[in-house]
Amino acid sequence: MDILTTDEALKLARRHWRIHGEASPLPSYADQNFRIRADGGDYVLKVAHPSWSRQDIDLENRAMMALAAREPSLGCPRVQPAADGGHLLTVPVAGRDLLVRMLSYVPGATYAASVGGLAPDRRAALHASLGRAVGRLTRGLAGFEHPAAGRTHDWNLMRLPALADEAGHVAGADVRAVVQAEADAFRAALPRWREELPVAVLHNDANDLNVIVADDGAGGKHVSAVIDFGDMCTSFRLADLAIACTYAMQHEADPVGCAQRIVGGYLAEQPLLRRELESLHGFILARLCQSVLMATRSQREQPDNPFVLVSQQGVRRLLLGLAGVERDAIVRPFLESSHD
Repeated sequence: MDILTTDEALKLARRHWRIHGEASPLPSYADQNFRIRADGGDYVLKVAHPSWSRQDIDLENRAMMALAAREPSLGCPRVQPAADGGHLLTVPVAGRDLLVRMLSYVPGATYAASVGGLAPDRRAALHASLGRAVGRLTRGLAGFEHPAAGRTHDWNLMRLPALADEAGHVAGADVRAVVQAEADAFRAALPRWREELPVAVLHNDANDLNVIVADDGAGGKHVSAVIDFGDMCTSFRLADLAIACTYAMQHEADPVGCAQRIVGGYLAEQPLLRRELESLHGFILARLCQSVLMATRSQREQPDNPFVLVSQQGVRRLLLGLAGVERDAIVRPFLESSHD
């Protein structure tokens, strides 16, 4: 979506936020984003794709504002109020009304770009740091409510059964068999989990491209921020931890050890029920199945798009490996601890 020119973006920044500086485009899947370098710091002007509703964007902004107040050490983007005090403006551009907002720019590198070059001890510390960051994310969103959080979202794990018809189209007999078995197991457990497991508003996308890493001052790395709140929804509280584990584990020769360190960091910030811990393995497998099924559907709908399956190699490898691991292998060290 290319609606604004760079000069037009700068004019909006000056007019509505009194921010002066230099602007450059940023990549975005659907929106149009500009990084603005100003004397007072760096910012991101975000122009929402017309398909987004005002409620959707309001949900993101208010979640980030809640986290800024409750968990300031978690460096999520900060919503910048406009000169009139608003945090989400409707601006006429090229004959249409667009939703525009300003966020702080979050410096650092992505987790995906950072983890590979670390020594084993530094890598382990980063895993724990990821867990602590996601624990603070859960804690900061506890009790947060918004009308748009109840929207139907394809990446909500509660929606996994809706993808069941795609299982028969999954390429590779070995992967297809695991996806069918694990998706069926998740669907069978869903009624019980709806009764037993806490439900909350989630970030729902702490993947290795949305987790930002910075130097820790001692030669290592730590997770400094989580960005991109576009997949927020109401689902099982456990899902944010499961999602973080799912993506981090794909970078590791010992994925179970990686997940254990993430869980340990998480529990240092946010307790879980024992039955949540006991369900974590199934949730990680379910997220992997969800990824395979979503990619399968996209590939059928866009057979000529070479990027649809670009991330599936790691997903499939982890799915096959984890399906043969004992269900309590990740959480066994923590099951005797005291949880809420």
